Amino acid sequence: MRRSFWPLANRLAPTTTGESPGTYYYYYYYYYRHLLLAFSTSHESPSTYHPTPKGKMTSSPPLHPRRLDKFLADARVGSRRHIEALAEDGAIHLNGHVVHGIQSLRKLIDPTQDVVDVAGTRAILSPPRIYALLHKPAGVVTTLADPKGRGCIAELIPKAWVGRAGVVGRLDKPTTGALLVTDDGDLSHLLTDPEFHVWKRYLLTVRGTPKENDPRLRLLRDGVTLGQKQTKPARCGVVPNSDRIGRYDRPVTDVWIELREGRFRQVRKMASRVQFKLTHLHRTAIGPLRLGALEEGKWRSLDLDEIDALYMAAGGRDAPRVGARRALVRRLEAGELDDGDASLVRRWLAKTSDPR
Repeated sequence: MRRSFWPLANRLAPTTTGESPGTYYYYYYYYYRHLLLAFSTSHESPSTYHPTPKGKMTSSPPLHPRRLDKFLADARVGSRRHIEALAEDGAIHLNGHVVHGIQSLRKLIDPTQDVVDVAGTRAILSPPRIYALLHKPAGVVTTLADPKGRGCIAELIPKAWVGRAGVVGRLDKPTTGALLVTDDGDLSHLLTDPEFHVWKRYLLTVRGTPKENDPRLRLLRDGVTLGQKQTKPARCGVVPNSDRIGRYDRPVTDVWIELREGRFRQVRKMASRVQFKLTHLHRTAIGPLRLGALEEGKWRSLDLDEIDALYMAAGGRDAPRVGARRALVRRLEAGELDDGDASLVRRWLAKTSDPR
């Protein structure tokens, strides 16, 4: 039988004589079906896959020098622990050379020049595709895999996202509210780094009937000492007409607070520090992104306007490059880089708009 020039079809087509033409076309049917599946996303179920937000993204990932482990995370190779395990196994190659050990993952690379392979497959940066707002219920831990077997975020999102997307900002197990799920590493950094001043809003249900002039609110606004460090000034106030009778016939009131930093259990510790008796904690907003009427345990995709608004709250689409430049210059001037990394940073700075 005549052979096809299509490689996959050559492997699938009959190789023995005497086979009917029907068998031949059977193989080609599955070859073209394979092509359709390879180049289409419509075959993926909405329950396991979520496409890029509709419209055209306004920018591509900024290609500034970054640590190798950060590059691999941005390329969606896996979690930090998974990447470290790959390095320990010698599965990562940089420009043809094996990356030995975890320490080598801290080396800076140039995404536009260096070639990184993981288990024989080249790792590349591609535009982010996943942007979703999730309403975290109580009793769920903010992780995509829990070794203790507790309920986690992975049970609430499509399976196709696990290993690709991450959760921006943590909420402890009893806390409910807004979480952002995305594979956009730069946006994740902007929203969690206090340098970019993105406010997160929380609703605290506290015992008693505090008023707007309560001195404890003034303490929160000025910042309180947690450990050896002062918290940044907060915005806060009492939700009007929120006083009511709670559990055990005790009066409770809702207090709102906005923070632009996120230490471990910070809101709970701040409330305890000023002697608020907290009965429930709920995050209602991340920057301009409001939870609204989204049901507990549900998620919804963001549109491009919402994504742009999140970037603008952190300084704009160019903020990742500007922040990376500032950090690299700071490390260069402090002498924290080895000769190879310092040379790479100088070359990159010379190619950008404001060389130094």
